[in-house]
Amino acid sequence: MKDRYHKKANVLGIDVSMMRVDKAVNVSMELMRGKGLPVIYFLSAVSSLLCQNNAGAAEYVASCNLVLSGDRHMELAVRHQQEDGEVPQGIGEFADNYLKRLFVKLNREGRSIYTIMDQEEHLTSLEEYMEESYRSIEVHGGIIGKNVKGEADRIVNEINACIPDIVFVCLPAERQIKFMEKYAAMMNTRLCILIESVQPLIRKETEEIPLWVQKLHLERIYSWFKKEQKIRNTIVGSVFKKKVMREVPEDISLTEPEENSQESILEKQEELCNDKADESKNNKNVQ
Repeated sequence: MKDRYHKKANVLGIDVSMMRVDKAVNVSMELMRGKGLPVIYFLSAVSSLLCQNNAGAAEYVASCNLVLSGDRHMELAVRHQQEDGEVPQGIGEFADNYLKRLFVKLNREGRSIYTIMDQEEHLTSLEEYMEESYRSIEVHGGIIGKNVKGEADRIVNEINACIPDIVFVCLPAERQIKFMEKYAAMMNTRLCILIESVQPLIRKETEEIPLWVQKLHLERIYSWFKKEQKIRNTIVGSVFKKKVMREVPEDISLTEPEENSQESILEKQEELCNDKADESKNNKNVQ
């Protein structure tokens, strides 16, 4: 099944699927109804750089049934390898749109999910979001803290007790791979989706400072943490972009096109005028 899906783009040694959101969701549902335990991996800049330095991680990601773009940096890298030159709308929104459409299908069929996260507030927010938007989906979840013994075993026992249709593993890249390598054979589920650094996309997220933060007067620390997180993502994206640029032709740029700039608009207008002039000249020659 893996070979017949679609074309792939090789990004830093990992083959990433080149497919539209609807097809990715349909393939996921097909995998869920199949046999065994298929794995879908959302490859981000973070996990891609991890695979560069960790042969075991690269081997695991390559063995997954489906590898999809996990963030905007990966989408940009994949986009520039498309033969038709098509520019997908909404750079950085693939994972978000995928999950929303997948949840619609799961909700329609009354399926169940189990989400593994590393922060309690993320899980709580997800549960609230699912209750508001997809009430027919049975939602379970658990927290695996860093360096906490016994939690992973407890999570696996909970999964085997409720037997969910899909297990979402929302842990940092290295931790989620280690978890799957150790526990995949023990889990009774139909499909695993490893989505690591894009976990904010599957939970309700607001820009407002949480009430509990305000009560504890920790607004400055909260804002600093958010800023640090953005800075870290920017640095990772910059390193990833430099590595990708070494492997693509010189005439290809990984910067986003400024379609609405004044220069591009004037160029398009000039091209239209030239086309109309040529068309008028040809019509006169025919007459």
